[in-house]
Amino acid sequence: MNDKPISASGAGDSTPGKVFLATFDVGRIPASPGCYIMQDAKKKPIYIGKAKNLRARLRTYVNKQDTRYRVKFLLRHVAHIEFLVTTTEKEALLLENSLIKQYKPRYNVQLKDDKTYVSLRIDLEGRYPRVTVVRRYKKDGARYFGPYTSASAVRETLKLIRRFFPLRLCSDRVLRSRTRPCLYRQMGQCMGPCGAVDDAQYREVVNQVMLVLQGRTEDLENYLAEQIQGHAERLEFEQAALLRDRLFALRKTVERQRTVAVPGVEDRDAIGLYQEGRYVVVQAIFFRGGKMVGGRDYAFEGCEMPVDEFLSSFLLQYGAQAPTLPAEILVPFELEDADALAEILAERRGAKVAILYPQRGDKAALVELAVRNARHSFTERQLVKEANKDLLEQVRKAFDLAKAPHRMECFDISNLQGDRAVGGMAVFEDGLPNKARYRRYAIRTVQGQDDFAMLREVLMRRYKRAIEEDDLPGLAVIDGGRGQLNVARAVFDDLGIDDLPVVSIAKSRVEGESRSPERFFLPNRVNPIVLPQHLPVVRLMARLRDEAHRFAVTYHRKRRREAAFKTPLTDIPGVGPKRARTLLTQLGSLATIAGSSVEAIAALPGFNEKMARAVLEHLGARETEGVRS
Repeated sequence: MNDKPISASGAGDSTPGKVFLATFDVGRIPASPGCYIMQDAKKKPIYIGKAKNLRARLRTYVNKQDTRYRVKFLLRHVAHIEFLVTTTEKEALLLENSLIKQYKPRYNVQLKDDKTYVSLRIDLEGRYPRVTVVRRYKKDGARYFGPYTSASAVRETLKLIRRFFPLRLCSDRVLRSRTRPCLYRQMGQCMGPCGAVDDAQYREVVNQVMLVLQGRTEDLENYLAEQIQGHAERLEFEQAALLRDRLFALRKTVERQRTVAVPGVEDRDAIGLYQEGRYVVVQAIFFRGGKMVGGRDYAFEGCEMPVDEFLSSFLLQYGAQAPTLPAEILVPFELEDADALAEILAERRGAKVAILYPQRGDKAALVELAVRNARHSFTERQLVKEANKDLLEQVRKAFDLAKAPHRMECFDISNLQGDRAVGGMAVFEDGLPNKARYRRYAIRTVQGQDDFAMLREVLMRRYKRAIEEDDLPGLAVIDGGRGQLNVARAVFDDLGIDDLPVVSIAKSRVEGESRSPERFFLPNRVNPIVLPQHLPVVRLMARLRDEAHRFAVTYHRKRRREAAFKTPLTDIPGVGPKRARTLLTQLGSLATIAGSSVEAIAALPGFNEKMARAVLEHLGARETEGVRS
């Protein structure tokens, strides 16, 4: 792979793209696969793309052969282009994805880490596997089933499994320490690996559970029917009755699902896309075991890239984050790099993946269904957006602001008599939480109980950085009363911020047999504002305040828990509470750890040979100091 930067300056011109395009020599670009990095006048990447033929792709840009508005808009901001040559189109795809993660260009699609997927996991490498609920996929050799788009679907599935397929429910740690069977074993909801259980019989039930999770219920029904017949012929009527109940429960559960069965491969995702202006919604509908199990929509604003490049980039990131990948992915239009993309996703899945553009038949109907859902999601989101826009306009009027606050930042302090004090910042954008912007602050400079000084430290740290990054919000909100508001005003005066509105909100409290109202304090106003408590503005501001409080309290509790876990192991560089717990759980006491080998410690999760030596050296030095004293 070669790095060949080509650039032209557009500084001093109101449209840097004009100067750049006039001097750019596309003939110097190789006709090879690779990635191109478009940069603005400050050499900041604004768009990263890939191409099978770099020269051909950039020629369409430079010669204005691509007349789409989004391409024209992009080119007006380009002042430099750098390119990286790769050997294959697949390498170009992978490189593009890596560069997008590294530079986070403004006009590329960036699919954030998705924690809302719920999947079921079975670790087949353990002696007695169990079913657990997870939200993240790991390359750990376990089998993952899903995604489930609702917690209720997971609960229903687990309810069936735990009632009729008695796998263990306890964790590995509890299983190792248990000396007698638990209540679940006595109730018949666990086969009891903590006691005497046949490994082959346990594995047989594990295989049955996997058939259910794969959607292969017909295969399981046939298997159970054969087993029942075999037990009956051998006069093993108790075992036959147990399997009979399991079979009846299985048939009753899946009976209502058969109407959504889809012919063809058992696992596929149908992808739909709807776009209006710079707003794009992608809808994925999941089919597992031949049945529709749910769907998920993804919304993107400010999208300027060509829609085919957008979908390719989306699918690559989508495939990297999804807990499981299907055998087929159906897309709404043809993708130039479909083969290379399918090869990458196949490596991720461990089996073949086909990316298809169906134009007729059942598969085309599934894509059309996904497109209709994307359009419906767009409409719903626009309605929500309009409602939130109106709500923010009400906020502007209620607090007499110059303009509606697109982004509101709320601060709260949490401590217990000054111990482990922290601050939390919650952020609402367009009336909705934006958790990517949440920030937490460990108080550094204040000793003892002084909430005002703690608030001052947090606000100074936040808004010094906001000034440097030109990232001031539309409204700052403080959890508290007049005193907290005065602290915020003093901080803004010290920082030279004179155009940032601020309001403090005093929480309602019980007064006799009733509650006091939510009160809002504004600068240069003696008495607080008391709005009618049923207004949406009051509910919005209270929700923002409660979210900041929750976030700060959660962080404070975390710090207190970490402080409560005292062990000399955490004094070792690189060993925190988590690694210390691993050492103590796996090896036992400090004496046992000190007597362990480097290899034994290095084999533990999160450790390596270097860290193992550091642990043993630290414990050895500590023991020597103890002898001297």
